[in-house]
Amino acid sequence: QVMDTLLGFKAEGEIGGNGFSKISPASLRRACAVGLVDAVQSEYSLWSRSPELGMLQACAELDVAFVPFAVGHSIFAQKIPDPKTFRDTDFRKDTPRVTEPNFGYKVTKINAFKELAQDLGTHPTSLAIAWCLHRGPHLIPIPGTRSSAHLTQCAETRTFMITAAIMTQIETILPVGWAHGDRYTKAQWNGPEGY
Repeated sequence: QVMDTLLGFKAEGEIGGNGFSKISPASLRRACAVGLVDAVQSEYSLWSRSPELGMLQACAELDVAFVPFAVGHSIFAQKIPDPKTFRDTDFRKDTPRVTEPNFGYKVTKINAFKELAQDLGTHPTSLAIAWCLHRGPHLIPIPGTRSSAHLTQCAETRTFMITAAIMTQIETILPVGWAHGDRYTKAQWNGPEGY
């Protein structure tokens, strides 16, 4: 069993902790019945909220850190990415969520979110990460970046104080289910557990 192997490595000092990626809440509960799980990594952001269907709650209940990755696939960058410019090797190129007509349905809402960030004196990336951090103390987001400028925007999150009122504004602009289209192609779904 995977969990027994991981616990053996941890006991031998080969690893400092153990975790799982893109598993279901049911699988997490099975693993926790065997031993301590330190973390679960899964895609989670204002753009992709399926972990709210049980994974965030299971992690909080079982004292497991939840590590959200892909805080929007650049959708909350200062400039909205243009899907027509994606290279053939770009993960997003054929993803239903960023191809038409799905992508076009979202632009107005994304622009409204960016206007809110500007009104609050912060970057859209910082606001999206702050929202994620505010979802629970067990969330440790790992936003990706390819530039020092974007890294600076990510780091600015630590100085932005989000409030319940701001959370309400964000939820009004980008409610659960606002993002049209599936986040993966059929081929990309080979791996993540569905639930």
